[in-house]
Amino acid sequence: MRLGGIHALQRIMYDSARDQPAIASVLSVYARRHARVPASGFAKMKDPWLLLEWPRLATDVEAVLNVLADRSADHDKRALLDLSNADLRGGGVSSRSRTSQSRVPFRAANFDGVDLRGFGFDGVDLSKASFLRSNLAVARFFDVDLSGANLEEADLTHALFGNADLTEADLNFAKLHEAQSLSAVNLTKATLLEADLTDALLEDANLRNAALIGANLRGAYLANANLHGARLSNVDQEALADEFGWYIEKSATLAKADLTRADLTHADLRGVDLTQAVLVDADLRGAKLAGVKLAGAKLNGVRGVPPSLRP
Repeated sequence: MRLGGIHALQRIMYDSARDQPAIASVLSVYARRHARVPASGFAKMKDPWLLLEWPRLATDVEAVLNVLADRSADHDKRALLDLSNADLRGGGVSSRSRTSQSRVPFRAANFDGVDLRGFGFDGVDLSKASFLRSNLAVARFFDVDLSGANLEEADLTHALFGNADLTEADLNFAKLHEAQSLSAVNLTKATLLEADLTDALLEDANLRNAALIGANLRGAYLANANLHGARLSNVDQEALADEFGWYIEKSATLAKADLTRADLTHADLRGVDLTQAVLVDADLRGAKLAGVKLAGAKLNGVRGVPPSLRP
């Protein structure tokens, strides 16, 4: 009966464009009420990688997501999708099964506080969407537009990214611990203030003019990344030290990265591999540089690197 009602609303939406905003709103409310994150918070899981442990989305809630994914964004008018505080673990939306070649329209959708662990976004327009304090651990983002999205305080641990556009996205205080496949991702002008990027893979990533002030880059891999004009002051590595006080493991890799005019003041760069990196006009004043590797680095106009460390 529920499925019949959902598909009846879908047919009305197809036949009457003026009714689409109201129907999209009704279906959003339905999903929030029938799949709600408990008041106690996100459910505990032994191992987020064990997909068989996750509860499957109820058939009716899955149908709601498919109907919303199938709608035409041209008929939304001022309506916005609100799926806040819903439990959508293990679900997904994809443009691959759609007749249209365009991305699934979830622009400016509200996913605040949503449990999206293991959720798959494939070919989805999530520009300006909000994921404030949502749980996106092991979520998958392939061919998605997240430009201008709000991911502040979101948990993106072990999240997978492929061909994702995060231009001007807000990732402040986000947990990107061991985030995978961030290589070649566009993070131009993104803000990652105090974000946790421990062991994140950011090879060839575009972080041009991004703000990573106070971010944790312990073990992050940013080889060949474009950090031209980026702000990395007070970047932290949570250094592990032995009895002699030396940084001994989990240092970041920035080999061949473009750090032209980057702000690295007071950054923790102990043991960081900056081999052949471009540090032209960069500011490293006050940075911790013990054990830093600068072989072949371009240091024209750089500030804060003592003569003893220059190749």
